[in-house]
Amino acid sequence: MGAEKKWLFTLFSTTIFSILLLLLYSISVFSSPRLFPSLVQHGLHSPPAFAYYLFGGKGDKDRIFRLLLAVYHPRNRYLLQLGADASDEERYRLVLALKSVPAIRSFENVDVIGKPDRFSSMGSTHIAATLHAAAMLMKLDRGWDWFIALSALDYPLVTQDDLSHVFSSVRRDLNFIDHTSDLGWKEDQRVLPIVVDPGIYLARRTKIFHATQKRLMPDAFKVFTGKVY
Repeated sequence: MGAEKKWLFTLFSTTIFSILLLLLYSISVFSSPRLFPSLVQHGLHSPPAFAYYLFGGKGDKDRIFRLLLAVYHPRNRYLLQLGADASDEERYRLVLALKSVPAIRSFENVDVIGKPDRFSSMGSTHIAATLHAAAMLMKLDRGWDWFIALSALDYPLVTQDDLSHVFSSVRRDLNFIDHTSDLGWKEDQRVLPIVVDPGIYLARRTKIFHATQKRLMPDAFKVFTGKVY
């Protein structure tokens, strides 16, 4: 009888010890912000990396999060912006959604703009916000090779691995900005009209509108025209 009690005590102690070890391991796994190796190599001898600027406005939190998951890769850098018309609560919910993804917590390559810019989709404020985002990404990380801006309404048709494979054969000093100083018909219809961008004055997103007058061709700088995408 004594031997049986001793055997049961040993079995009970071993079981309790195993459960405690399992609990400690589980706590350490779920509380650790880094679940994967976070060392990523950049440079000419490594696959290319991309800097993504993902932007939207009020009600676009879920769309931006879905877009991020579609284009996410540990090698890339991401900057997310919900415009000034979105609430702080929506931005906070976006941050919580990002923290729920283990890979994002581990590689720490996603940032959200806390003080958003005011911009209209067709106005000069949109260009200013995009340039501001590019400057911020350069300060955050200079390891990327190309800059890509996507709105919450976009959705990629190419995987990041395929995109990286294609650009691996492209020189890193090439850009794909479509621009020209040969204005042609655009001088009269795009440059000379006076355009008012409400994004400069209003927090909400509204459309740009044109004045009835036209201005003279500016001579303090050279005008270029191009495409957004």
